[in-house]
Amino acid sequence: MDRPAKVSLDFVILSPIQKGLFGDNVISEMTEHTSVFVTPDVPLANLSTANDDLKLKTQQALSGDKEKIQERDVAEQKWIDTFRKEAEYVQRIAAGSKLVITQSGYHSTSTETHAATKPDQADLDAWGNKGKGSIHAELKTLKGAKGLVYVASPQPIDSTSLSLKNGQLRIAKEVASDMELILTTKRKVDFQGLVSGQTYYIAALGFNTAGVGDISTVIDVVAP
Repeated sequence: MDRPAKVSLDFVILSPIQKGLFGDNVISEMTEHTSVFVTPDVPLANLSTANDDLKLKTQQALSGDKEKIQERDVAEQKWIDTFRKEAEYVQRIAAGSKLVITQSGYHSTSTETHAATKPDQADLDAWGNKGKGSIHAELKTLKGAKGLVYVASPQPIDSTSLSLKNGQLRIAKEVASDMELILTTKRKVDFQGLVSGQTYYIAALGFNTAGVGDISTVIDVVAP
């Protein structure tokens, strides 16, 4: 069954490097099709500024310096806000046309219904923040995930520790004590108020209407 095409918002979960490439393409396509996108909500010059800033900050963050990483994260959020706003404009102009969406450089959602499949295994990284009792965790792009669960536990955890059934998150009794959970759609989170000097086992998984993806590799991090 066909349905009107919509602008896909999957670009939000791209990695910072992928976001920069995606932004380059949107700017190029919308510039080429100015007769279609006459008065965009976000001027193309503003798109370019946000995109160039993210690419620069992403490159600087490769040094591993935590302050540079934080600056990249700020630039990434500004990029997301900017490109989301432009996506809303393209959605209005396209009025369900897949061709018009393609001309903008954005991607369209499928015009055919498909059965959902559960997300892939989460690919996680985590480390101690500068703040006392704070641990940062972030995921690489997890296609198909509608929600993400991050776990920080003082007890070891594995693939049997978490499950999702009928919309309810279930936690194994032996690891439930003092476990910290964050349910979100964001790729990057910070656990605050942890016990300084305590080792925490950090993991994550994605879920959607089809089920729960495999839990990530568990990373042990000592809270600063």
